[in-house]
Amino acid sequence: MRKHYLDNIRWITVVLVVFYHLFYMYTATGVPGGVGNITGLDVQYWDMYQYAVYPWFMFLLFIVSGISSRLYLDNHTAKQFIKSRTVKLLVPSTIGLFVFWFIQGYLSMSFSDAFNTLSGVPKFIQYFIMALSGVGVLWYIQILWIFSLLLVLVRKIDKDRLWNLGKKTGIIAIVIMAVLSFLGAQVLNTPIICVYRFGYYGVAF
Repeated sequence: MRKHYLDNIRWITVVLVVFYHLFYMYTATGVPGGVGNITGLDVQYWDMYQYAVYPWFMFLLFIVSGISSRLYLDNHTAKQFIKSRTVKLLVPSTIGLFVFWFIQGYLSMSFSDAFNTLSGVPKFIQYFIMALSGVGVLWYIQILWIFSLLLVLVRKIDKDRLWNLGKKTGIIAIVIMAVLSFLGAQVLNTPIICVYRFGYYGVAF
């Protein structure tokens, strides 16, 4: 049976993500890849929205993804799960990146005036740089695909011991999970493209 509450959490969080990126494009904080301050105000108080939602909204999406993966695996084999996740996640985030997501890379590089820096770089190389710059939201499904493969391995080792332990979760376990989330946020973070936070999102998933 479909879990409608998960669908509702997912679409509400996605709306939060959309508004976050809207504010990000016009923020007054001077982040690269955006249009920047278009109001002329010294302070844009609505920029606070980004600080309010950034620490937790993607964490929440990975929690929902983890729950959804568990529910899928209850009725499908590991082989079916891997095939499904590869078709739905890996293919769009790799092939799609070079077919049409380079357009987003072009826009981001135009806003940040990166093409002047790359004026001496061959066009062919510039295209690949544009494609990689256009990863955008694809980082989420790239990480999700990796976590999905790891989940299959973890389930073979774990044999549902963590799942059964979770049924007994009390306040102490919740506090421990909060500590684990904090510790996870300190490790396995890529240095340049900081959205790839494998430790933090891995704990959530």
